[in-house]
Amino acid sequence: MEDDGTTNKCKKHYVNFYKQESIVEDIPETHVLKSIEKKLGTNHYCLLTYKTEIIDKRLGFLGDYCYLQVSYLNEHGAKENSSFFVKYFPTAEILARLARELGSFEKESFVYKLFKQFAKDDINIIDNVATKCYVCKCDSYVILENLADCSFEPADKRADLDYDTVLVVLQALAQLHASSIVYEIKSGKKLIESYPGELVESFYNATNRKNTEASIKGISESIGLFDLDGPLKNGKRFSDVAGCLCGEIDDLVKPSGKYRNVLTHGDLWANNVMLKRDEKSGKAVGCKLVDFQCARYAPPAYDVLSFIYLTTSREFRRQHLYELTGIYYSYLERNLKRFGCNIDDILSFDDFMESCEVAKKFAIVLAAFYFPLVLIDNEKIEEYFADEELNAKAIFDNRIHLVLKHKDEDEFYRNRIVQSLQDLKELCQNYEN
Repeated sequence: MEDDGTTNKCKKHYVNFYKQESIVEDIPETHVLKSIEKKLGTNHYCLLTYKTEIIDKRLGFLGDYCYLQVSYLNEHGAKENSSFFVKYFPTAEILARLARELGSFEKESFVYKLFKQFAKDDINIIDNVATKCYVCKCDSYVILENLADCSFEPADKRADLDYDTVLVVLQALAQLHASSIVYEIKSGKKLIESYPGELVESFYNATNRKNTEASIKGISESIGLFDLDGPLKNGKRFSDVAGCLCGEIDDLVKPSGKYRNVLTHGDLWANNVMLKRDEKSGKAVGCKLVDFQCARYAPPAYDVLSFIYLTTSREFRRQHLYELTGIYYSYLERNLKRFGCNIDDILSFDDFMESCEVAKKFAIVLAAFYFPLVLIDNEKIEEYFADEELNAKAIFDNRIHLVLKHKDEDEFYRNRIVQSLQDLKELCQNYEN
């Protein structure tokens, strides 16, 4: 089918944008057309209608969300419908301010552009784990593939992941990290050398210190609330040592000077892990990662350990943590070998296991930071985001009020927070400042 100019005329004639009463920005026709063309791989189609549908469910914290529904005639004249997932800059004032200060949308836009560069360099394994991004307007929105159309859904934040599901996610992480390493080898430069400004830490820094301090205050008071305070082996109080250790998170997230660094996701709680399950068995058979606003340049163990600590139980980790880290390493080795890379020349097993001990500290602190907020039931969490004062208190003041509100009425919430504090206490036993 040759493009004789009628396609564009048809697009203009049939466009019918259904505006809705919302606080999100309208998506211009040019970005709709660009998204369809990239998805189809051709401009031989005729756009009929498009509209946005707000997603009321809380999918994340630094964004608002909608579906972009489109209808068009394909190159054979048959009508087809398709949809896209749109992530908007947050509209709640507190979250919008935080997103602006952190440059979170700029970071995510950079990562998607970097993935496109990986693909151009024939590092095709990135397509297995990264969501396709069609349009980036970094100060407003990103238009992505709708993974629900491919039967992907977020992992359940209110359930501990099982062994087989963890393996599927570790395979995805190995592909993400291997892509980063291969790209560096091909380009002859470290990512941090090529993109020093883009890879600046966007979350745990001086700009966001109030958020960090709100987490630390909540942890310190929760330790007393659950009767976990008291002297450690060194005679110091757990709550005092925990405050010092957690306060080091800004240093923990800096690129390592000893171990190999890669592009890491940085925010691997359940909502950012999309799973595809077998229709009959229900077992996870595929994984894609979303929301790269906290992406950073760090050892791969940081993703591995933080993912496991954010999505599994303490007993599960006691039984399987060492084994799973070894399995991840074998996945990384396999993916690097596909590109002719010898893992021993990049990250030896001994160095990787050493880096896991450093990453474990980060993972334990991260879980203690996250759980009081992210594990609240979805319906109840909207109370905080609908109220500016409560929102500001949870983000910038002290999260203990969240724990006090939900610990007695939500057993899963209580158990996961207690487990995170028990992990933190074990870590503090050997902490030296």
